[in-house]
Amino acid sequence: MMKRAIHIFPSFHSVEKIQEIRNRYDPLSDKIPPHITLVFPFESFIPQSEILAHIESVAKHISPFSLTLKDVTGFGGEFLFLNVKKGNDFLIELHDELYKGILAPYRDPHFTYSPHITLGRPGNREEYITALKKYKDWRESYHTEVTEITLEQIGEDNVANVIGRVPLNKNRF
Repeated sequence: MMKRAIHIFPSFHSVEKIQEIRNRYDPLSDKIPPHITLVFPFESFIPQSEILAHIESVAKHISPFSLTLKDVTGFGGEFLFLNVKKGNDFLIELHDELYKGILAPYRDPHFTYSPHITLGRPGNREEYITALKKYKDWRESYHTEVTEITLEQIGEDNVANVIGRVPLNKNRF
């Protein structure tokens, strides 16, 4: 059985501040670059080729799109999120479509999808509140063009390894 996930890895001109915050608050910061999760980690025996074919069937209906992230907020009393300000609808559409077909059994109906980059998960309530106060006025915006979806395999050490990239449909109008 393999543990995999489907992500978008935004390419920003300056990612240093994002990575600085992640290095401080995210225990996975050295295992996976800043990303937006489309399909959360799942374990299955589904062959990689079938998952990639499924991603391709979704990607052919979506054109590359602009993405803007800005503002840090908290979630669930424990997570720090960098929020999507532009491109949200495309990310939600990708998320919803990817969780159909062969990946439908892995969708958690108790979870409302809210696209973001996780900046961290401070270890306790005090550290969480302090981090939120520290970054509440941080207004830097991050812009990019999303052109592909990435399939990753997650190793036992939680290191994510790219096993496939699927381009969005550049010819779709």
